[in-house]
Amino acid sequence: MRTRPGLGQALAAMAYGDYRRFVVSLLATQLGAQILNIATLWQVYQLTGSPLLLGLTGLTRAGPHIVLSLAGGVIADRLNRVRLIQSGQIANAAVALVLGVLTLTQTVEVWHLYVATFLNSAFSAVSQPARTALIPKLVPRAILVNAVALQLTIGQSSQIVGPALGGVAMGVIDLGPTYVITGLAYLGGVLALVGVRVAEPTISKESPWRSLVEGLSFVRQKPVIVSLLALDLGETVLGSYRALLPILAVELGVGPEGYGLLNAAPGLGGVLGASFILSLGDMRYKGLFTIFGVLAYCAALAVLAVSPWFLLSLVAAGLLGTTNAVQMIPRNAAILAISPDALRGRVEAFRTMLAGGGPPLGYTTSGALAAALGPAVALVVGAASCAALVVAIAATRRELRDPNLGSMHISDRSP
Repeated sequence: MRTRPGLGQALAAMAYGDYRRFVVSLLATQLGAQILNIATLWQVYQLTGSPLLLGLTGLTRAGPHIVLSLAGGVIADRLNRVRLIQSGQIANAAVALVLGVLTLTQTVEVWHLYVATFLNSAFSAVSQPARTALIPKLVPRAILVNAVALQLTIGQSSQIVGPALGGVAMGVIDLGPTYVITGLAYLGGVLALVGVRVAEPTISKESPWRSLVEGLSFVRQKPVIVSLLALDLGETVLGSYRALLPILAVELGVGPEGYGLLNAAPGLGGVLGASFILSLGDMRYKGLFTIFGVLAYCAALAVLAVSPWFLLSLVAAGLLGTTNAVQMIPRNAAILAISPDALRGRVEAFRTMLAGGGPPLGYTTSGALAAALGPAVALVVGAASCAALVVAIAATRRELRDPNLGSMHISDRSP
């Protein structure tokens, strides 16, 4: 049954108690993750004063995410997903609380922060596929888009609120207590999931390796999933921009305050984009929303590249968040709907691996182009390359134009 478009049904998924518990848990976890991230970055710079050592935290975070996401998908399809999520939250709470103790006792060293970052990324990578794969079990299919959009809205909102709260906490109560609060936030996420009941997965007799291969084979046999993931990978790799924001801020003469606003603008834009999708309900033509969302993203990126004014750059950065949300929510909802529940964790793990690995690769690509051509030309080249890829995929994969994509299990068709 299709929900009626309109702002009145924007919170339709919240009518379901298990989804409400999921949302509270997600909010606590996302806020904790954002605060932990900025706190560790701040402390690394305090201890070392080295931009290089600060930048290496990104590799420490990206490595386990890329390597362990697929393993997380296999685990998510074999174990109770709620318990798996709770286990990851407890582990991350322990990481934050240990950092709090080390900081309060003034025994913390920089290698502690690298290990903490690595472990936080590893625990999150293993549990994230279960978190997204759980959503279709909490709400009816008719409001799956709504549930995915609310999930993204929470993520985008935490990117705005979390760093602000973390900065205030570090300034008012210092780093040690901030880590303790972060640990408590993770534990709050654990408690919020108490009472969520889902069916236990069927115990597979296959080896974990065969389970992984089965999941990857399913993705390979569904060209529409591959096409949707390729659109997103093109955006994150070819359309990467965050590594160049410090350079743009300096060129615009706005300093660190302006740099902070440029980083926050996509989060605010993402909330607006998610709100728009929420108002549409279970829309048709999810593939076209994805295609035109990425193309609009490319246009916003080109504006950011050539903008001579800070205000226009701020608007362009906000539009990057908006257009990303517009393409991401229908895409993720379609992939979840197409994937059978028994394989959903592994499919989501593959998507998570690309989502986690694409941005670091994009940072490297945009940085190399900027070093050779300048930041503006690098962003324009990235936008044009991304747009060309989108057009090529849209022209050759007609299943993306199916009006019922993600509304039922469609058969894949060759172009």
